[in-house]
Amino acid sequence: MRPLSNTKPSTRLYTVDTERSPLISSIHGKCYLIDTPQGREIAYHPHIVSQELSHLCLDAAEEFAVALKELDLVSDRSGILHILRGSSGYMIDKVLPGLPVINIRTQYSEDGYRAHSDDSRRIDVTYSDYHAAMHDTLIVPDTYATGRSVEAALQYLFERGLNVKNIVIYGFIAVPGIERVHQLLTRYGVKLHIFAICDITQLYSNHYDMPIYGLDEHLYNQNKTIKPLGSIVSLDTLHDMIHQYVPGMDQPGDWSERHNNLFNGRTYESGDLKEHLTKSIQFIESLDKMNITQPWYDEHIRELTQRELSKLRSTISSL
Repeated sequence: MRPLSNTKPSTRLYTVDTERSPLISSIHGKCYLIDTPQGREIAYHPHIVSQELSHLCLDAAEEFAVALKELDLVSDRSGILHILRGSSGYMIDKVLPGLPVINIRTQYSEDGYRAHSDDSRRIDVTYSDYHAAMHDTLIVPDTYATGRSVEAALQYLFERGLNVKNIVIYGFIAVPGIERVHQLLTRYGVKLHIFAICDITQLYSNHYDMPIYGLDEHLYNQNKTIKPLGSIVSLDTLHDMIHQYVPGMDQPGDWSERHNNLFNGRTYESGDLKEHLTKSIQFIESLDKMNITQPWYDEHIRELTQRELSKLRSTISSL
């Protein structure tokens, strides 16, 4: 754990030894896990949406901003890249209000909920307000699953003259997303700095879901194959997860649909909160049908599963 002077006592920053990790040993760059109570709440609980989610994101972002300043990774020559719609939900522009923001929207032409391809030809840049600029550091808050959206956005900027020394990525992050961004930045001679909220996950076979730990529910439903997945996480964080997290659940869920005020390139709009909550119920019920067949399933897992389902239903009824 790397000590920080100005963060809250509950915030923990861990340095990941990328050379020793079997999951990301090919990555050259600074890699951190930033563990906050707020980040854990967001990761574990898909029933948290709207204003409650925004408050947690803002609190987590404030701690991230403190870490950036202590590590000398932000200055008046830094900028922020928002990949619409989800990036602004991480609230980095709110905690670093003096920095210029670039907005780009990338959209999958065919994919949908819990079904992303790993094909860059299906991603288009449909909106951009970029004008040629030079930054020492560009901060890119987003959800990094395959990394295809970020790759498309950054490639678009590089082709239009973006000049930058460092890229800082922040958010919920999976291994393939890191690898994709790392490969792109290596070609352009840009240094990568990774700040993953709580953990770095593997991906389901659908290239979408990011479980902290558990079985690949998508693969199991296809052909009953049992494939356990884990993540890079500290033991302290893991100890907390065990008491709250439904094994196999995606973090952070359908991110854009959990928020109620995101910029889409034209205006601000709310995500489909009810749809997100309904799909989360269906997902957890499917997980429970799979998990209950496993020898490690016990009363504790049954109780936390039913607790999250109850909170999801209660949240729907309150909308």
